[in-house]
Amino acid sequence: MLIPVPLVDIFFERIFRRRIPGTIGRVREKPIPPEVRAELGRPVEAPSSFLSGCLWLPIKVGKYILTRLWRKIIYIFTVQDAAVALAEYWHRAYLIDHMTRGGHLSPEADTDLAIDVFNRVLQEIDPSPLFTLAQRTVDSATHVFRLLLRARKLGAAEVMRSFDGLLDSQWDMAEARFWETAILYNEMYAAELVAREKAGIESGARN
Repeated sequence: MLIPVPLVDIFFERIFRRRIPGTIGRVREKPIPPEVRAELGRPVEAPSSFLSGCLWLPIKVGKYILTRLWRKIIYIFTVQDAAVALAEYWHRAYLIDHMTRGGHLSPEADTDLAIDVFNRVLQEIDPSPLFTLAQRTVDSATHVFRLLLRARKLGAAEVMRSFDGLLDSQWDMAEARFWETAILYNEMYAAELVAREKAGIESGARN
């Protein structure tokens, strides 16, 4: 988000978002299928159909260019944008890890159901309680373009060690917020299972 060149910043955002599921799967030694990783790496606000994408794209591109150009000029807005995005990415990564450990992303699981609930949870949560921590993390990221290039070359874990102290000092608070997100996922997942089972029973009764 802090890269001062429009379109280049969104390219790196896309790479970062797509790396999250694969990295978590490798760490947990539970590989996530490529098609599931692709779905989990999509932005939450992506259009759901080709037609809506055609109508959505010109408006989105125009808004993106105007917003990003203006916020590159007014840097404080960009920092705020980056902090909000970082707080959302932390929730995204924690939730994918939670789903992976629960077996919801394994090949034999109903990954369509898991992804649907995942997207709904991300739309419903409020990442603002982590905004202060995210903003401090963003503020400490100097030479961001060089940082991202090094992360691509050396790996994110190596490059991000300089942020460990900052994150460790606030981890208990952050983890409490993430756990609330995981609980919300569990509740919505269970409710969806019940709703689908009920719909199946009613459909069978009618037949």
